[in-house]
Amino acid sequence: MAEQYTRPYTRDEARIRVKVNGEFFEGWLQSDVDRDLEAICGTFNIPVSLTPGEPPAIKRQDDIEIWIGETKVITGYVLAAEPFYRRTDCGMRIVGKDRAGDLVRSSAVHKGGQWLNAKLDRIARDLVAPFGLSVKVEADIGAPIKDFKLYHAEPVVSALARAARLRGVLATRDSDGNVVLTKAGQRKFKGAIVRGLNVIQMDGIGTDENRHSDYTAFGQSNCTDDFESARGLKANAKDPEIKRYLPLVINADGNTTQAELQALVDHTVRVRRGHAHGFRYTVEGWTFEGEAWPVNERVAIYDDVAGLDGAEWLITSVRHTCTREDGDVTELTVRPIEAYDTVPLHSKPKRKNWGNRGNRTNHPRGPRDRATGGY
Repeated sequence: MAEQYTRPYTRDEARIRVKVNGEFFEGWLQSDVDRDLEAICGTFNIPVSLTPGEPPAIKRQDDIEIWIGETKVITGYVLAAEPFYRRTDCGMRIVGKDRAGDLVRSSAVHKGGQWLNAKLDRIARDLVAPFGLSVKVEADIGAPIKDFKLYHAEPVVSALARAARLRGVLATRDSDGNVVLTKAGQRKFKGAIVRGLNVIQMDGIGTDENRHSDYTAFGQSNCTDDFESARGLKANAKDPEIKRYLPLVINADGNTTQAELQALVDHTVRVRRGHAHGFRYTVEGWTFEGEAWPVNERVAIYDDVAGLDGAEWLITSVRHTCTREDGDVTELTVRPIEAYDTVPLHSKPKRKNWGNRGNRTNHPRGPRDRATGGY
């Protein structure tokens, strides 16, 4: 009930601190720490105090930890450490990213570029091990993937996300910068978003631009060699909230079953509806009772303007900022948990024989296949 949050809100005396080479430096005005469920890389932009002639011992490529209060939120690298001064200020601006950020811009490299009958965590560990990262498993990752191949020049994060979707999980990161295979919203945050208590402002976000009235998925089975007959598998789903006729056809890759096709269209309806709704809240302070606001946890919302009375939504992004005008505030984006429903997708694409019928040796790639070799 909202009554438990009716006591006057007291701003925590939380601080943003950076830890480099075992030494803490305190961040001050105009700090920015950003974490997002849809971006495996957290980022930060934090100025620290500087005494003229005595710059802090922070340089590019140093390992760094970002702490908010007593909570470590990012472990990463320094990308820039540049001094600045104005009439009244003198400091060094520290800019950097999460350790997992290396996976965003780097290409996936693995001997042979292929895994056969490998579990998802094995594929993930092979992908991230060269970067010194480990993998944590916090969800059921299912059976081994029969055949997983890298696309040519594919970024590590894209391959990782593609493999994770095959087993219906999310690939995200933790405060130590390691990769986590998990589900959306498995934990509930101890705090709440309460209008009139800790909320400064709210904006509704999302539109129905990507929603459709009717979803139809076509697939092929492995029960026949005749392509047109196999193509006959079909599944349908409707979004009852969309009244106009707006059909969407989905072509499922690879051999599939009727049940998998139905799961695919049902999943598509839920995810597109979920991403059409959301709220962006700005709340007082960086923490709730000493604990930094988290990503990928459920939070209760009491907001009569938004029509929410204790409903639990998923925190999908957190941005901690400090400015001269607003002081220390946190911007939270929340969405329905269904926006991150991750039904497993079928793993092995089956390419149509684009050459002469029956010859599967001299035409290994179709026009949509970005891989370097055939199946």
